Amino acid sequence: MIRAYVESDCEALAGIYSRTVARRAVADYTGPQIEAWLSIAPTSQRIAEFYSDGRLALVAVDNRGRPIGFSDMEADGHIQFLYVDPAATGRGVGARLLAEIEAAARQSELARLYSESSETALSVFLKAGFTSLQRRNLVVAGTGIHNYAVEKRLLAEARSASG
Repeated sequence: MIRAYVESDCEALAGIYSRTVARRAVADYTGPQIEAWLSIAPTSQRIAEFYSDGRLALVAVDNRGRPIGFSDMEADGHIQFLYVDPAATGRGVGARLLAEIEAAARQSELARLYSESSETALSVFLKAGFTSLQRRNLVVAGTGIHNYAVEKRLLAEARSASG
């Protein structure tokens, strides 16, 4: 189930972020890259700050109501987070979160969704119809790491479908 974020989710979401980077990114990034990435992991307080700015914030929960993934959308269509707990990967949680984000973006008549995707999450974005615009080489905590600028055009799709 996907539901709206509530402030009591903060600690669980920070844990999901860290576990996902530590356990899932090992196939795509080196140990030093993962350490650098974890050095910028948001604390529960930082997540609360992000999610108090009015953006759409969604949480995927299991059948017991426990958070297993989360995503968000800023007013301009930027997706800052898309993280799924390693124990819940492979079940379509990321795809469902993106589908909910896209539905909200279309309802708001946004022209596009865009994000910065890790190598690990890139296939989820691509399967959801996003396009990889470019690989971005970054330095985080003194370590070289990369991600991808991705986007999904929405208004052009709607116009071409309506003829």
